[in-house]
Amino acid sequence: MDKIELQKLVGKRIIQLRTDKGWSQSDLARACEKDRQSIERIENGKVSPSLYSLYEISLALGVRLEELISL
Repeated sequence: MDKIELQKLVGKRIIQLRTDKGWSQSDLARACEKDRQSIERIENGKVSPSLYSLYEISLALGVRLEELISL
């Protein structure tokens, strides 16, 4: 698996967890104090988020970091 594939898989996982909560990208962005465009880029696999950003997203979604990045 290459970097781009991994980014896309993590992005899909974030989308799944976010939509399971009934949240929009804006809702998630507010919950983790990021802008909506950043969430969009992460979900689309266009950027490689830092470990800390993933941690913040996991906290906002109420899941463990391990659950967020499980493949």
